[in-house]
Amino acid sequence: MLLNIVTDDELLTSQIVKTILLVILGIGIIYNIFRFVRTESGRGKFISIVILIFLFTVVWFVYMQYRIEAALLKTHLYIPGTTMGYCSAFGEGQGVEFEYEISGKKFRGCNTFHPISKDSIKVPGGKYWVRYSVKFPGEGRMDFQKPVKQNAITNL
Repeated sequence: MLLNIVTDDELLTSQIVKTILLVILGIGIIYNIFRFVRTESGRGKFISIVILIFLFTVVWFVYMQYRIEAALLKTHLYIPGTTMGYCSAFGEGQGVEFEYEISGKKFRGCNTFHPISKDSIKVPGGKYWVRYSVKFPGEGRMDFQKPVKQNAITNL
């Protein structure tokens, strides 16, 4: 996961950044297609193809994250989750690993705790709400600003 965030503002900001990145990558793809067509040398065409393959791969990964975060942004479904330990959130440093269950299936995730201080999160065994989407249930994000109250778990 590139960005593991949960609040509406963070998701919206992330979507804007990803949109800008996709536009820049799209411009790079168009440029390299023109470059491929114009270039007469075999070496130049080979370099353009390698760059195009790289750009298309990056676009695919960014677009997949874009879809996941768009689904999270459109929903406000929460389920209780439990912190398991610390993990490494890709590109963001240390995060908190958590587990949650939807319809009898367990999922694990890892997301950063920024802007919450690490000391204020109970790890392991902390109970916090996890935001998820029906479309991507395994891509939930734990919201460390929303601890689960014990009576909320028993009422589920």
